[in-house]
Amino acid sequence: MKKNLLTAVCVAVGMSSFAQLPVSQTPENKNVILEEFTGIHCTYCPDGHKRADQLRAANPNDVFILNIHVGSYAVPNGSEPDFRTSFGTAIVNQTGLTGYPAGTVNRHLFSGLSQGSGTAMGRGDWASAANTILSQASYVNVACEANLDVSTRVITVDVEAYFTGTGAPSSMNLNVALTQDNIEGPQTGGSTWYPAMIQPNGKYLHNKMLRHFLTGQWGDIITTTTQGTLVQRQYTYTIPTAINGVPVELSDLKVISYIIEGQQEIITGSSGPITFTGLNFTNNAKLKSVESDNEVCGSVVTPTVKIQNYGNAVMTAATISYNVNGGTPMTYPWTGSLNSLASATVNLPAYSFNDLGNNTLNVTITDVNGGADGDMTDNSGTKNNITNTTASSTGTNYTLTVIQDRYGSEITWEIIDNATGSPIPGGTGGPYTDLAATGTLAHVHNVTLSNTGCYTFTIFDAYGDGINSGYGAGSVRFENSNSVAVFTSNGQYSSSYRKPFEITSLIAGIKESDVASEFTIYPNPTNDKSTISFYLTESSLVSIDVYNTMGSIVYSSPTKTMNVGNQQLIVDGTELPNGIYFVNLTIGNQIVTKKISVLK
Repeated sequence: MKKNLLTAVCVAVGMSSFAQLPVSQTPENKNVILEEFTGIHCTYCPDGHKRADQLRAANPNDVFILNIHVGSYAVPNGSEPDFRTSFGTAIVNQTGLTGYPAGTVNRHLFSGLSQGSGTAMGRGDWASAANTILSQASYVNVACEANLDVSTRVITVDVEAYFTGTGAPSSMNLNVALTQDNIEGPQTGGSTWYPAMIQPNGKYLHNKMLRHFLTGQWGDIITTTTQGTLVQRQYTYTIPTAINGVPVELSDLKVISYIIEGQQEIITGSSGPITFTGLNFTNNAKLKSVESDNEVCGSVVTPTVKIQNYGNAVMTAATISYNVNGGTPMTYPWTGSLNSLASATVNLPAYSFNDLGNNTLNVTITDVNGGADGDMTDNSGTKNNITNTTASSTGTNYTLTVIQDRYGSEITWEIIDNATGSPIPGGTGGPYTDLAATGTLAHVHNVTLSNTGCYTFTIFDAYGDGINSGYGAGSVRFENSNSVAVFTSNGQYSSSYRKPFEITSLIAGIKESDVASEFTIYPNPTNDKSTISFYLTESSLVSIDVYNTMGSIVYSSPTKTMNVGNQQLIVDGTELPNGIYFVNLTIGNQIVTKKISVLK
C-alpha cells in the first residue's frame, strides 16, 4: 500500500459540480454508514438486505452500506464460497451483537434500540436510527474518488476531509473500504425474504459486500482536526483476482470513505466514482459468461449470456452469434448503452438443435458498434454437458405426490407451460401445515395437461435445505394415469429442485406401429422440406398430421393407401415458424409420433 499525506489549513478552493473532489467546505449534516452483519446460512438475513436496500433507495446520496459476512452463519459448508474477511470479527466483537441479522448505524449507541448493551441493532430499528443520524450536524465533510487501471488492477483512491466546525477530538481515523456487488452464491431464506435477488440459475445475488479496507482494520490516523483544516490522503492497492477464492470483478467495486472518532463513533461518510483506465481498444466487447439449463426439454435451449464493455467507447450495439453442436448459427442484434467495464445480461431467443446426448452451446460476439472488435480473444464461450430431458409421457391426466417433511410451511411448487411461461390451471401448490414433530405427510394433487410440448416442474424450500435434510424424508413423484413415474425426486436439494418434462401426445398409449418400422425424419432440424421414411409390413391407409406445441394442427396430408415395403412422405416446413413440432404418422388405426425442429 502507498500512502501520501498532505495536511493543511484550507484556503479558498474552486468547486466543481461534476467532481467528487474537492470536498465541500459548507457545513452539512451527517451521512449514514450502515454496517450490516450477515451470513449465507442466516434465514432472516435476506430481509436485512432488503431493508438496507430500501433505506439506501430512500436516501441515495446519504446512506452507504457495508455488508459484512461474519460469525457462524457465514461459515461455508463444503464447496460453498467464503465471503468472510479478516476484518469482520474485530468489528462485530465491539458491537454487543446477540443475533443475526444485525447492524450498526455509524457505530452509535442508540438508547432503547440495542440488541444487548452495545451498538448492534435488529433490522427493524435501522431506519429510525438512520433518520436520527441524518438530522444531526456534522463538524467534518469527507469525499473521495478513484482511478482504477484495468491492465494492472491498481486502484488509486484520493480522499479529502474538511473540518467545518469545532468539537472534533484531536486524533481521528479515516477508513477507506472496497465493497463489491453482483456476487452470486447461496443464501438461506432468500426465496422467502428477498425473492428479487434469486437469479434464474437459483443462486442469490449478494451486494454491498465488504472485500477490503485500504486503510487497515481501524483506519489511518488524522492528527489535525481543528476547524478549517483540509486533510488530503491518497491510497493505492493492487486488487487481487480473488479474495478467499471469490473473484473480484473490477466493474462491481465501490469505494466508501468515512471518518471515525477512535474505533467507535463514525461521524460521516461518502462514496465516490471510479474512473477506469488502461483499456487498450476503442471498441472491445468481452463475453463474460454463457449460461443455460443443464437439462432442457424438446431439444430447445434458451441461452443467457453476460457481455461487458472492455473498450474506451460507449458500447451501443453488438452482434451475438450462437449455435449448439456446430449447427446453423442464429444471430441476435443487441442494442443498449454500456460505459467502460459496465456489463449487461442478455436473454437470447430459443435455439432448436439436433440432440447428440451430450450437447455444447457455443456463443461468439462477432462485432461491436457496427465494426470490428479490437480484441477477439475474449469474445467466445461455451456451455457443455447440456442434456435433453428423458422425462416424457403421453396423455392428459397425471398425479403429483408431494411428501412433505416436518416444515411444510416452507414448501411451494409450480408447473409452468413453457409455451406460455405461465403456470397451468391448478399448477401451483403449497405451502402446507407444519407437523408437530419430525415426520412426513403425503399430499396428492391431480394434474391435467391440455397441450403437447414442454413443461417445467419446480418445488421450492424457503429455508434452503430441501425437504429431506433430517426432519423427515420428503420426496416428489409425478406419474401418468397408468401409475408409471414420469420423474421423481428424493427431496435432497437446497432452495429448489427443477425438472423439465415433455408431453409427446395427448393420446394416451401411443406405441410403435405393429405394421410399420424404421420410422425416421431427415433432415431434422429442417429449414425447408423433410422426408419421412418408414417400412410397411402390410398394405395400409397412411396419413400425416403435424401439431405445434399448443396442440393445434398446422399441416395435414390426405389419407392414401400405401403398399408393403419402404415408403416416403414429405413434410413441408417452409411456411412454419421456428419451433418444435410433433409429427403423427397414422397407419390404419395406429399412430406413431416423432418430433421435428424447424430452424431457419
